[in-house]
Amino acid sequence: MNPLAAAALAAGELICEFSDGYRKSLLAEIAGDAPRTELILVYEAIAPQSAEVLSTRKPGRHAVEMLSTEKNVYFVQRDGPSVRSTVLTGCLRERASDGTCTRFSARHAWTFDAAIHRDPDAALARQPSGAATGTCEPWKVED
Repeated sequence: MNPLAAAALAAGELICEFSDGYRKSLLAEIAGDAPRTELILVYEAIAPQSAEVLSTRKPGRHAVEMLSTEKNVYFVQRDGPSVRSTVLTGCLRERASDGTCTRFSARHAWTFDAAIHRDPDAALARQPSGAATGTCEPWKVED
């Protein structure tokens, strides 16, 4: 199991915040504005192959599949013929006392790339450049 997957499992719950896609973020940067939060996702009951998600865009809890590769962690939700995926791509901040990851870098996209279940890293490479970027943090962090 990769270190990101172990950290996500240890957290048990993650709250993720994503800004506007590339175009809107670029315009905000040119104007000197911070990108606005577009989407908040809360991942609960994280287990080695599954989790549940609450979204600011879709009411109710929804089952997601957790996939782990050598370097990334994927939360994949089927939505008809499309998939919504959140990818943890790295650890941005660690607690000094024990090295626990307290902030993950992340990307979120809604695509029709159902091949994500066979090869998640290849699906990430095909992900549109306008995918939302953001961070995920453990819901509870003990000091």
